Amino acid sequence: MHAVVIIKARDRPGLLRDAADVARSLGANIVANFGYSVDGKARLLLIVETDEDPSKLAAEMEEMLKKDEAEVIAGRLGPEIVDELAKLVAERPAIIAMLELYLPPSDLLGVILRLPEEERRKVYRLLSVNGLAGILSEADEHTAREIAESIGPHWLARILEYMDPGEAVDVLQALDSKLRKEVLARLPHEVRRHVLRLIAYPPESTGGIMTTSVPVLKADATVQDALSAVRSMDYEIRDVIVVVDDEGRLVGIIPVSELFLYKPGEKLGKIAKKPRVTVNPMTDREEAAKLMVKYDASRLPVTDSKGSFLGLVAIEDVAHVLAEEAAEDIAKLGGILGGIKPSERYIAVKALDLVRSRLPWLVMIYLIESVTASVIKSYESLIERVALVAAFIPLIMDMGGNVGSQAASLVLRALALGEVSEASRRDVFRIIAKEAVSALIIALVMGVLGFAFALAMSGSTQLACAVAVALVAVTILADFTGALLPVAARKLKIDPATISGPLITTIMDVSVAFIYMAVVSKLLLGGRP
Repeated sequence: MHAVVIIKARDRPGLLRDAADVARSLGANIVANFGYSVDGKARLLLIVETDEDPSKLAAEMEEMLKKDEAEVIAGRLGPEIVDELAKLVAERPAIIAMLELYLPPSDLLGVILRLPEEERRKVYRLLSVNGLAGILSEADEHTAREIAESIGPHWLARILEYMDPGEAVDVLQALDSKLRKEVLARLPHEVRRHVLRLIAYPPESTGGIMTTSVPVLKADATVQDALSAVRSMDYEIRDVIVVVDDEGRLVGIIPVSELFLYKPGEKLGKIAKKPRVTVNPMTDREEAAKLMVKYDASRLPVTDSKGSFLGLVAIEDVAHVLAEEAAEDIAKLGGILGGIKPSERYIAVKALDLVRSRLPWLVMIYLIESVTASVIKSYESLIERVALVAAFIPLIMDMGGNVGSQAASLVLRALALGEVSEASRRDVFRIIAKEAVSALIIALVMGVLGFAFALAMSGSTQLACAVAVALVAVTILADFTGALLPVAARKLKIDPATISGPLITTIMDVSVAFIYMAVVSKLLLGGRP
């Protein structure tokens, strides 16, 4: 297991050597290190191989380096340590060159996204071609544009050369037309030809996710030719051979593992198996994903109307598609109408974007739920004033439930996709900070609407104030409840999706009863029950 050990201690000559000796004495094999000092305090970053639990390793190292006033932080190489790594990168950006050798692209991007924008733009320029290619393959559209603007068209073109054409197209589609043209002009002819063929397909289509980096041979080629092709070329997909006729029409597919069952001189056209299903490049990618699941196909050929082979959709791409579509469906169920896309990371989304994605739905729900109060209002001549107070209870309860569900959906999505971790205190604080801003804005808007509607219905300023105050309080409470409940559930090893909905509803129903009645009692009855 690879782990990260971060040591903060009194700076002195030989500290790195002594820290390395301590690590080795605890059975940790150091594979990389980086050291520097800040205001007389040393910072040591060690990448180690160890079977020891990182927290135990940190405690033992801290004890053994006690004379140096050492503070030791350790964690598995992954999401749980990205916050601490981001702090080091902020102090010494050059560390990113070492981290890119050991962190998967997703985690490397997670470190970078925790930096301020100006710092991120500096760090992008310190990454290698492979490092940038890796994070670009994981980046959402906003981040891809940020990287492109930071490194310029010439450097971006060099990176796209090393990427799969399908992934290169995803990056190019995120750019504005001017920058896209500049990058395309700098690409080698062969790469540009592949990219231009794929960029014609919409991102949501099968053509938009297929890859052309796959061995394609004619039907009269032999098994030996196929094996040579797999060995000699670096394809993205290497486990199948695509067989076509002289006109480029699909004949069939052969798993590479099956080639060894035939004689070297056997013709591929005789042993290729026609796929059970093919798709048109304009087919919706979600439909292609469903077909692959239905037919248990790990590779799905894409052909045109004449049957000519265009590319393959890989099961890896389908898994990504299904994850995005599921995230989008969950967001819709929670009332997230837009503002952020399924591919965007919660940790990088601004609070105002969260407001834009959530506020329209909440306003619409409020207006719909106002019908309930309007119906009760129509019987005002038959109902005493207390009944009118009660008319607003279901409206406020529903509003609390909707706010809580939205917050839970956003955080559930971020947890499910690994964008935030319940093990990271800084991630939890980030959730609280983002939700505090968005909750306050939403609460104020809903409070104004609630006041206006209640005043129009009742003609009572006191009752309208009671409804407005209750809406503000309930909205803020519901937002924090919905956002933090999934985190708490994950901490307790409980599936947050199972308990979030019903628990949020229950908590808010009880809370509304207390909050609303307390406010009404204070404003209308002077505190008397």
